[in-house]
Amino acid sequence: MKKLAVLLTCTILLTGILAACGPTPETEVIEKVVTQVVKEEVEKVVTATPEPEATPLPPPAGNIIVWGWEAALNNTLEASGVLDDFLKAYPDVEVEFLIMAPADLYTNLPLALTAGEDLPDVVLVENSNLAQFVHLGGGTGLMDLTDRVAPYVDKMNDYKWSDCVLDGKYYCMPWDSGPVVMYYRRDVFEAAGLPSEPDQVTKLIATWDDYLQACRTIKEKTGDYCFAHNKGNNFARLYEMVLWEQGLGYYDLETGQVTVDSPENIATLEMLGQFWEEDLVSDNLEWTDPWYAELGTVELSEGPIATIVEAAWMEVFMKDWIAPGTAGLWGVAYMPSVTGTGPRTANDGGSTFVIPAKAPNPEAAWAFVEFSLGKRESQLKMFEVSGFIPSLETTYDDGLFETGDDFFAGQNARTIYADVVAKIPSAGIYGPNYHMMHDSVSTAIQNYASGEMPAEEALQEAAAEINANLE
Repeated sequence: MKKLAVLLTCTILLTGILAACGPTPETEVIEKVVTQVVKEEVEKVVTATPEPEATPLPPPAGNIIVWGWEAALNNTLEASGVLDDFLKAYPDVEVEFLIMAPADLYTNLPLALTAGEDLPDVVLVENSNLAQFVHLGGGTGLMDLTDRVAPYVDKMNDYKWSDCVLDGKYYCMPWDSGPVVMYYRRDVFEAAGLPSEPDQVTKLIATWDDYLQACRTIKEKTGDYCFAHNKGNNFARLYEMVLWEQGLGYYDLETGQVTVDSPENIATLEMLGQFWEEDLVSDNLEWTDPWYAELGTVELSEGPIATIVEAAWMEVFMKDWIAPGTAGLWGVAYMPSVTGTGPRTANDGGSTFVIPAKAPNPEAAWAFVEFSLGKRESQLKMFEVSGFIPSLETTYDDGLFETGDDFFAGQNARTIYADVVAKIPSAGIYGPNYHMMHDSVSTAIQNYASGEMPAEEALQEAAAEINANLE
């Protein structure tokens, strides 16, 4: 049709030119030839068989099984109404949640992927466990979602894709992120004679050296510990966050080279070691009763902990069951920077959805994943009931990010979360060998904390062990 339109246009122009020149034998011949060519092309178009229109794909149908834990599936996807919204949009799809603890899921999933049998259609996977499944079988165990997630790559937190990509292909869809901040007790800071408003605290504790000095003042004036940092069972969580804000980790993202004993990693551990050396931190282990108690203590006379550096999801836990009685006593500031010029942003945790390559119903599975995680409305509904920060950056201009919170004495902490999460650098921590590396580094930290080894020797030993395991 385009060819015919061009030909007709040219014919009209040529006819006009010939008419202007007046009739001559030559122009009459040219006009006859052009007329015959146009006639033949018109006949071709009229008699040609029209191209068939593409048949639209039928909407997905059938049953899908989703593996995950209760807090995410029942308490968030279902409680928010997003599951009902999906079922209304896709009436021919049925969704079954199979609830299991994360530890059980991470035991069952590799077995199912390897066997290729009894597979779910969708699986919730934390970022700390994601890369091991992406790299399992060279990515063949999970469905290649590269084309499907393409519209969302630039809309999600950039760092969230690091553990999701193998050989240029994408194998996940991000859900929530873990922007790290510093929670602090306003009353403890006031008792120590320190500023207690969020902007003031962010300015006061701009670096880890500033943090050290503030902790000295708090200990001197109140006797309270600054934060919990166990020695004997330290599992490297805080250490990883401080590495992350520097864009460091256990290995180099570009080359894969182990960096556990790099000068920067050693310096980071020695910096944290100062808090032990000066007895500024409690020896309580995270996620144990003594740790809950120091976070939940209301009365200053009972020795509350002054701060905790952790991801935004910690807010939900403190409100709901760890420290609900401390509402109004907390504030939120940016985490300190190591260098004073680098970012004050890091990640801890976060999760994604993946689809097994041999999922029984892959089309319905993707429809569920895209509807739940790719839609702004869905992400906001889940955020409203869970408090877990969406990885989808198009949600951050919503009013849910602009309201004050009584738990933080009216402070709008979510504007800080949104600012932090969009600036988190990528770091070589949650890689395919994360758990093996993490175990070695945790042991190194414990050896250093107990005084058995200097930081350099402890991390060199960990690096040697890791490299041996990788051979």
